[in-house]
Amino acid sequence: MNLAENKTLPGVIAILLILFALAIFFYNRTLNDLAAESCTDSSINCPHEKVVETQNIVIAVLILVIALIVGWIFFQLRKKPEPEREERIAVERKQTKKIDVSTLDADEKRIIGVLQEKGGSAFQSDVIKELDYSKVKVSRMLDRLEQKGIVERKRRGMANLVVLR
Repeated sequence: MNLAENKTLPGVIAILLILFALAIFFYNRTLNDLAAESCTDSSINCPHEKVVETQNIVIAVLILVIALIVGWIFFQLRKKPEPEREERIAVERKQTKKIDVSTLDADEKRIIGVLQEKGGSAFQSDVIKELDYSKVKVSRMLDRLEQKGIVERKRRGMANLVVLR
């Protein structure tokens, strides 16, 4: 779950966790006071002392876990989202490979030009709009370019992302 996209829900969860931790803390304090007042043994060792110690440890661990969860939520809120994986791949490929256009026809060169203008990748529908060719013609040209190892099509829902290799 990417918390950076939805900042309201994690913020509400963090506030509720903080309020819950405070309620636990004050409840523990009340129980400690009750245990201290209810001790009837006049000696130094109260029979409730062992229970109070265990209770304090459990409450401390519980509050620590809540604090770690709240800290993680705030860390996720401040973390910057990573760029899209396809964008990174396109940039890496754009920087590493020169395309030999001598074997391509004019239409294929136009597709390569469109992809290069768009940073090495574009949706197939955007290529169709840019070139004003039919869907069938662009699809067949992309098939040929894929066979030559120049482009790669990746399915994204109902669309194809065309990436230069």
